[in-house]
Amino acid sequence: MIAAIVRFEVKDEVKKVLADVNVARKHIQQVIEGCKKVPGMKEKLFIMNPKTYGQGATLIFDTQENWEAYLKSDLYKTTVLDICEGEPRIEVYVHTASLTKGVLL
Repeated sequence: MIAAIVRFEVKDEVKKVLADVNVARKHIQQVIEGCKKVPGMKEKLFIMNPKTYGQGATLIFDTQENWEAYLKSDLYKTTVLDICEGEPRIEVYVHTASLTKGVLL
C-alpha cells in the first residue's frame, strides 16, 4: 500500500472562506464524499494549520497506479491545485503498519 503526505498553503481568497468554520466544515464534508468514490483510496486524514489555514492530508492507496490516477483527477485539481498557493509538497512512502491493521509488510 502507498502512503502519501500532501501539504500546501492556500491562496488568500481561500483563507477568507476557511475562516468561517461552518463554511470550512461544509467544504471538508464535500471533499470527504468525493474521496469515498476515488478508486483505491483507503483512507484520508485531513489536517489544517489553525494560524495560516495551510492544508494537508495523509492518504492511503492500495496501489501506486491508483495514487497516480488520483493525482490526475478532477477531484485533486479542485481540492488541491485550484486552492493551493504555489506547488503542493508531496512525499510518498510504503505504508508498513497501522494500529488497526497491524504490520502490512
